[in-house]
Amino acid sequence: MALAIAGLRSELASAGPTAQLSATKTVVINHFAFHPPTLTIAAGTTVTFANTSQVTHTATHGGVFNTGRIGPGTSISVRFKQRGTFTYHCMIHPTMHGKIVVQ
Repeated sequence: MALAIAGLRSELASAGPTAQLSATKTVVINHFAFHPPTLTIAAGTTVTFANTSQVTHTATHGGVFNTGRIGPGTSISVRFKQRGTFTYHCMIHPTMHGKIVVQ
């Protein structure tokens, strides 16, 4: 039994340095705005656009990403692999703007 516990400890210790967590951040869509309006993330992070409002929205940066329609109470996730600053807007409500800064 002691050997089994010792072996388990060894496996857990060796898993730590090689394990990688995928980062996820959330942009909440509510009151005809993106919250936060600017989000800074690391390259490789997934951003979930969660619509908590009562109307459909999008999050779109022409040629880079387009969530399509995000219905009330639903969400869409986008992974940002490339560094840069990506301003986006809602195609349905053009006064809604946001920015993702990927470092």
